[in-house]
Amino acid sequence: MSHDGRSGRERPGTGAAGRPYRPMASDYSGPGVEAELTGVIGGGEAGYDTLYTARASSTGGRSGRVRTDDGLLDLEMRAPEQLGGPGGASNPEQLMAAAYAACFHSSLTLVAGQEGVDTTNASVDTVVELRRRGRRDDYVIGVDVTVHLPEVEPRLAGHIAERAHEHCPYSRALLGNVDVGLHLA
Repeated sequence: MSHDGRSGRERPGTGAAGRPYRPMASDYSGPGVEAELTGVIGGGEAGYDTLYTARASSTGGRSGRVRTDDGLLDLEMRAPEQLGGPGGASNPEQLMAAAYAACFHSSLTLVAGQEGVDTTNASVDTVVELRRRGRRDDYVIGVDVTVHLPEVEPRLAGHIAERAHEHCPYSRALLGNVDVGLHLA
């Protein structure tokens, strides 16, 4: 059910709204730097009202900390052993997987409710992969989303999963930028 036929290895990295990826400035000083680099303040799509803004700051990248401005998230970051790091702490791919799973599950619940389907026993699993092409610094993200709707007939479950994928803000943000596979369990 992937919405982009190219694999993550075939697509160059792009940023939000399909703009080419630009590495962050080396003097990163916290949230808002992307807006400063791109000239986009507020980051909203035309016609959308901002309902909530999350702010986070990283120090040390994969070997540091990430914190939200409200202090509710404050995590040590370490590159996983698979990337030659020490492991033992969270990493950006885990954070993305957790955030995407939660957001997609909320969209699934909304869409299923519109169809009169109970999602009490539903779950959403995500897999986020960091991929590299060749030996260059050409990295992209690949994502798989697996929807579990155990009491729902498979055809209806597939319909609900597709609608949730179309509705989910994370799915929409990634569309065309990241290879997202959508599966039913």
